[in-house]
Amino acid sequence: MSNSLTDKKFSLVTWVKDVLTEHFRIRKFNSPLGYLFIAFVTIVITFAIAKINFLVGAGVMGLLIGGGMVLVCLFDTKWGFYISTASSFFVFYFNRMINDVAPVGVVIDIFITITFVGIYFKKTMAKGKYWEHSKNPITYVYFLMIAFLVIEAFNPSMLGLGGWIFSFRKFLNFIMIYFTALHVFKSMDDVKQFIKIYLILCVICGVYGCFQEWHGLLGFESHWVMSDPLKWRLYFQGGTIRKWSLLSDPTSYGMLMANAAILALILAMGPASRRQRIYYVVGSMFMLMGMAYSGTRTATAMIPAGLVLFVLMTITSKKTLAFAISFLVLFIVIIFGPIHSNGTINRIRSTFEFSEDESFNIRDVNRHYIQPYMWRHPLGGGLSTTGVQGEVYNPGHELAGFPPDSGYLKAALETGPLGLLLTCIVYFVVLQVGIRNYYRTKDPVIRSYYVGIISTTFAIIVAHYAQVAIGQIPGAFLFYGSAAAMVKMRSFDQTKKEEETQPETSIL
Repeated sequence: MSNSLTDKKFSLVTWVKDVLTEHFRIRKFNSPLGYLFIAFVTIVITFAIAKINFLVGAGVMGLLIGGGMVLVCLFDTKWGFYISTASSFFVFYFNRMINDVAPVGVVIDIFITITFVGIYFKKTMAKGKYWEHSKNPITYVYFLMIAFLVIEAFNPSMLGLGGWIFSFRKFLNFIMIYFTALHVFKSMDDVKQFIKIYLILCVICGVYGCFQEWHGLLGFESHWVMSDPLKWRLYFQGGTIRKWSLLSDPTSYGMLMANAAILALILAMGPASRRQRIYYVVGSMFMLMGMAYSGTRTATAMIPAGLVLFVLMTITSKKTLAFAISFLVLFIVIIFGPIHSNGTINRIRSTFEFSEDESFNIRDVNRHYIQPYMWRHPLGGGLSTTGVQGEVYNPGHELAGFPPDSGYLKAALETGPLGLLLTCIVYFVVLQVGIRNYYRTKDPVIRSYYVGIISTTFAIIVAHYAQVAIGQIPGAFLFYGSAAAMVKMRSFDQTKKEEETQPETSIL
């Protein structure tokens, strides 16, 4: 009797398993049972929104969508990488709809970490090599930086480990982006696909920033910016509101638009088709307008910085000379032209009026004021001890609340002169690897991508002097993804040369 009951239970479990496999995994919900399940989930979400709370319904929806994305990130590295990248563009926008109650930074961290774990999960299953793409100078200096940050955990100037954990986790996420990109970029087509997707997302941001300028802010956006008096004072300047598009703030938006516009313009001058050039140029125009509407002076300075390096690296090209002359004329017209009633143009001009820039002068005073502290502390005050993070994780610390404003000043104060030196070495090695590989590469398409990502990387490294520019989401995906591309594209060029030099064999 007991055996018959066990058999019935076993057959029931088998039947349920077979039904679920058939309708959900094989037929992918394309069946009556699948339709009923989708309808049931829709009713539950609708009821939660209407009867319980909007946030509850949004939470249920977020769990369903987020759970599916997590599974994709775990089992498909390339799609996980692109999901992480795309999500970083839109999470802030949706979070503003619900008054910034969701921990969007943690969401992106989860996607990045799950994707990274998925790589080594698959390598373990396939018995592959874990560090097969890691023998290069960029990887070595990143490991050196990780080791130094581990030492910072024992910094006696810190008041607790909470801030160190926050900053160290954030840096590890950036390194995961770099290693994930190393794994995803298996051919030049993968690099092209990443750049294409990234530029499309940037154009969407540029277009939406223009929409905010021309149409005006949507209701929830106006509520978001006016609900905080401090935020309103920062965003409302010169009689207009600085635009932020889909991103977290105008500064991140402006720097992202500047970086992406530099890349698009450089690729437009490379060996691209006529249609691609049109797309690059039109997209860059929207991104440049979005950058201007953000009112970010640092972003304005990034444009000449990146393009000057491009001109120096390709000075023998006729296209480069023509572009340099055109850009110089346009720059002179904007800076010295008889246009004084346009607030956007006036703010662009103020970028290059250092002596008259009150903000620049205040920052300069702050740097001189805090320098003695830096020299007294070789390891700095500890991670997350400056600015708002210092007030949160190290309240009462001497640096808490002090606005570093510069990424290099932040490194000097939190990690000392040794940390600042190591930070500069990291950025030097990234640029050195890219420039060396560019001049060793022969393929014109790969060279155009090299000079594009080198110029954008240099521009953001320059911007890091005026802002904490490196590490902003979603710009971190381009910066660390570009570092991985600099490493991998050289091998793609060598593979192509080897294929071209192999003798053709014929069957007689």
